Amino acid sequence: MTRRWLDVVFSSRPELRPARALLSPTWLGALAVLGLNDHLLKGAGLLPGDLTGKLSDLAGMIVAPALLAALLGVRSRRGLLHCHIAVGLVFALINLSPACADAWSWLMGLVGFPWTITVDPTDLLALPVLALGWRVLVPAMRPEARPVSSVILSRWPTRPEFGAAALGSLLCVATSDTSDGDDRGDGGQLLYEDFEGDVYLHNSDAERELVVRVRDLRPEIEIDCFNVQSKPGVLFSEALFGDGETWSIPPGANVPARDVDGVNRQCYAVLLTSDSIAPTVLFWDRNDITVQWIPGQHDDTGQYLDGAVVLSADEDGRAAIADSESPIVFPQRDPGENAYIPGDDALRVAWSLPPSGVHRITELELGSDGCAAFDLDDGLLPRFYFCTPLTELPFAAGQYVSVEDQGDLLVLSRAADPSDPTPVSQVQVAASRGNNLPNISGATIAAKPVFDTELGPELACGTVAQPQEFSAEFGGEIVRFRPGETVELDDGDHHLTIHGVHAERRVILAPDCAEGPDTLGDDLELVYVWTASQQQP
Repeated sequence: MTRRWLDVVFSSRPELRPARALLSPTWLGALAVLGLNDHLLKGAGLLPGDLTGKLSDLAGMIVAPALLAALLGVRSRRGLLHCHIAVGLVFALINLSPACADAWSWLMGLVGFPWTITVDPTDLLALPVLALGWRVLVPAMRPEARPVSSVILSRWPTRPEFGAAALGSLLCVATSDTSDGDDRGDGGQLLYEDFEGDVYLHNSDAERELVVRVRDLRPEIEIDCFNVQSKPGVLFSEALFGDGETWSIPPGANVPARDVDGVNRQCYAVLLTSDSIAPTVLFWDRNDITVQWIPGQHDDTGQYLDGAVVLSADEDGRAAIADSESPIVFPQRDPGENAYIPGDDALRVAWSLPPSGVHRITELELGSDGCAAFDLDDGLLPRFYFCTPLTELPFAAGQYVSVEDQGDLLVLSRAADPSDPTPVSQVQVAASRGNNLPNISGATIAAKPVFDTELGPELACGTVAQPQEFSAEFGGEIVRFRPGETVELDDGDHHLTIHGVHAERRVILAPDCAEGPDTLGDDLELVYVWTASQQQP
């Protein structure tokens, strides 16, 4: 151990003194940018919010590693590299993981500098600046040649270096937030200032700061407000919510539950969590709780506005929901065992680009996956795929088929040989998908919801749908059937086979994830085969 220490002291290789870099123009300039941006430019409207949100990240990648190395007394390149890695890792985690953002906010709250963090992966664009800081600041860390006694003492910063380190530490931990901007102070309304909002969170504890996380619905989510209002805690799953924000709320302070400048909806849902609050959905109609100016801090008289959700702390200082001024708090819970979960999207109808017109079937193969492969016109056209639950089709190689593309309805009909006008038997196969049902000659097709069913979300996308059943009238006969069922109908002249594929009415929809129409409402799919009675398939 003594020899290693002597090797370090008497080595001709210069060791690093990170504290020296704290007096370099580069580091001091980055620190000035960090301080001015966090405490002057953010929210002032002098620069675009997107720019002020990223300036602190860029400056911090230069300031933080050298500061950390100086505070730890690092003296080697390996130790300095570890400091850079630590800074980059923490920065990446709080911008990728809501749980890590919560933990960091809680930690900063313990030292008296609460952070508000918006998890934003685009902030990771600042990480390459770590390499720039290394290249620029490492030369400034090399000590000048000194006597042995000076080298031994050089571990400790000089007074100017100590002052720079103290100022840098204060500005780093007292940053206003780490998110990139909007009118709410770059991701979070400055605490104690009035703000515009509807539902808000109030810390009623007189002594403790409370750390909570709120996640608003993703902008693309669509909601049928009437049909979800009975059980928001069941129907709004975690998959529907975005990254959100973490708040460290001082005693008596108020913070908004959502960004009122976001998506305009008829009703709103927010997911509230913390390390001690189980996932809870806040759900309200915009006509019940209107947007207004909310004070940044309430006194202890207990007078709250309609949108208040009152938080308290237990004896261990952990956050809890104490009360709410309106009935908008719904703890998240699992649906019942018999709840209806939206159907499997793998069983839907599908087809490739339809070759409209009349074509000769060169070859027809029906695969085990339900997809029929048509080779048409002796291979002059790309292979055409028609995927349905049908186990056979009333067509064969050598016949002619007419393909009619009507958007969400594809009709395949037996056609005569263009060179031989002899009539052929009536055969029609069609697949329908979308919001509407097809018109079938001589038949009436309808769908209606099944109301006596508990609903539950599909976990991957969060889609919630009410099951529906089909009804068909043909030849004076009326039948009802559900997806997966097949009915046979005959009016004496024609035979109709209908296979129900999919029948739902969506009440919560994530269009970018779920199959089917990109809107709320009916999602219906069926296949039918229509033939002359004497030519039953």
